[in-house]
Amino acid sequence: MGRKVDYACLGRFMDDLLSAGSLHERFQVYEKYIQDLGFDGFTYTYIPNIQLEARFPVSPVFAFSHTYPVAFLEHYAEARFDQQDFTIRRGVMEKCMDVMDWREHERNGLISAPEREVVVVAREDYQLRNGLTVPTMNNQLGIAGASVVSLEKDELFRRLKQEHVGTLLRITQCFHAHTFVDQQLNKRFLEPILRHLNQKEVEILRHLASGKAFKNIEYSVDVASYKVAANILDKLRVKFGGITRDRLMFLVGLLNLLEQE
Repeated sequence: MGRKVDYACLGRFMDDLLSAGSLHERFQVYEKYIQDLGFDGFTYTYIPNIQLEARFPVSPVFAFSHTYPVAFLEHYAEARFDQQDFTIRRGVMEKCMDVMDWREHERNGLISAPEREVVVVAREDYQLRNGLTVPTMNNQLGIAGASVVSLEKDELFRRLKQEHVGTLLRITQCFHAHTFVDQQLNKRFLEPILRHLNQKEVEILRHLASGKAFKNIEYSVDVASYKVAANILDKLRVKFGGITRDRLMFLVGLLNLLEQE
């Protein structure tokens, strides 16, 4: 049986979303409808493939509602919970695009002991009793999705999920489709990666992204010679996980560096 969708609610959501004039207003619209459905808060994130492959020592960036406990996100980042987050593992390794219920995975033994720690800390230390993660993207760009949380106890949450998960899925997919194209949002998620690159490295990567011949790089980037630039590029390949130059060029193209000058 398919999940029930409140199409009247979905229609109102789309009208309000399309009427929003800014990124901030779109997040406010999504937050309002999430709360109207009975959930207490949300996070939204995009993890680019270059971050997943290169394994930079940075935690994912989250956009979140004002009702979401910031202290948990700070704990998450400091403890590097992204390395033991079952929703990320299922997204990356299993290409899961279905709604993931945190407690359901825990009760059914579908997560490892380290993964369970993330769920337990959220519940016991920050009162995030239940949560649903809604994947919205899994492709060559990376993975993205929203997680909505509830302070309700298990039985009440079960009813809430049964009644509204179909509508939640649809409005979250629409929110992502309309919001992900915003360059300001993308820049926010990419900033932690770019902070691991010095200015010269960024300039060389921009040269690669422009499609100009690398052998002529000294004419557009302030480097002593092609050999110096090639040496920097080789070190960048190591920094990005020992990938090939072709793979580096492909991943750099996804960073939209030319739009971030």
